Amino acid sequence: MENNDLKVNETSSNGLMEFLTELGKALTASGISVVDITSILEKIAQAYNEKAEILVFPTMLLLKIGEQESAPLNAAIQKPGLLPLNQVSEIYDLIYKAEAGKISPIEGKKCLRKILSEKHKFGPLGILFGYILFSMGIGMLLQPTPEQLVVSGVLGAIVGILLIFSRGRNRFLLILPVVAALIVTSLSIWGVKSGLVTGSVAMLLPALAYFLPGATLTTGMFELAYGEIISGASRVIYGTAILFLILFGVLVGIQITGISQQNFLVTNPLNALGWWAPYLGVFIFAMGMYLFMSIKNKDLPWVILILYIAFFGQQAGNYLVGGVFGAFSGSLLMTISGTIIERLDHKTPSIVSIMPAFWILVPGALGFMSLATLVSQNYFTAITDGIMVAMTIVAISLGLLIGAVITEPLKEMEII
Repeated sequence: MENNDLKVNETSSNGLMEFLTELGKALTASGISVVDITSILEKIAQAYNEKAEILVFPTMLLLKIGEQESAPLNAAIQKPGLLPLNQVSEIYDLIYKAEAGKISPIEGKKCLRKILSEKHKFGPLGILFGYILFSMGIGMLLQPTPEQLVVSGVLGAIVGILLIFSRGRNRFLLILPVVAALIVTSLSIWGVKSGLVTGSVAMLLPALAYFLPGATLTTGMFELAYGEIISGASRVIYGTAILFLILFGVLVGIQITGISQQNFLVTNPLNALGWWAPYLGVFIFAMGMYLFMSIKNKDLPWVILILYIAFFGQQAGNYLVGGVFGAFSGSLLMTISGTIIERLDHKTPSIVSIMPAFWILVPGALGFMSLATLVSQNYFTAITDGIMVAMTIVAISLGLLIGAVITEPLKEMEII
């Protein structure tokens, strides 16, 4: 044991800057808040008996270790979506080793590069079928009808094909939300005009849910609450811009096909399948995330558990108080549960278990619907919906913040 510790101490100063830099970029690409990234990098530096000064932004990283200081580094630019969650899980396994000083920085850097070079667990077919299930699950939560289920599956398959085509094509990724929104809207309206389906804006949301920046907006508000003004504001602005890009694609689709916005934008949430449909929808969504986001087998049970905790917490809050409190209670319970699982299991990171639950709380979908009412020139409803969207995002962020404060003692404990 002493020889191992000696080996780590001898090599800890070699390559630490490079290791922390590459790790910071990977964590940024994972969509993790700058608050958590800074904490992780500081703990790793302490494990190697080094004092680090770290400044993290969503697109830039600055590090100073001892007398060694890095130049401003461009962090990984946030693209639509996230790293596959199996990679995020393995990155956290590496972080646990580094925080305990059980791996040298040089070996840590090699291990990180190996993790980031791994391919999607299920390949293109897994992405396609996973997104179909993802879309169908969201559809059963928003409007549980047989028609919505079929439309969600068909449109989800089309968007899944677009996502497969866009892999490795960074320039296309920048316009993918607009292209997807245009195609989904055009096909939906064509189906409405042909009499194949009865249309409303709710029909579009499941297939486009992946692009809706609910997690980005919520993380931005969380960072603002933590005092990270620049990072938080940039995420909120970025998320808002993505919403407008998606809306642009929808509007172009409406104009091309020539249907009345007022008629198409009327929503009429129904539940024609039965009371059980949303609960089954959560499970279908979970299996879609398993395939689509490449979740590791060991993490899947915890992901499903957190999804149901967030869902039941939201439903209970909605019933007892109202929608905003439902968003808060769902966020609070999923944050506390995710942290407890991480400390007890010590294998499933809380970010992996709670990330899918952001789509259950659907703040991005609410924002999209409020923008849709604005375009239909129903300004009073648009302003009311916009305020509710802002309050929903604040409620989810507050749940994350209070959950982090409550579970802070757990993060300092070493549970074996």
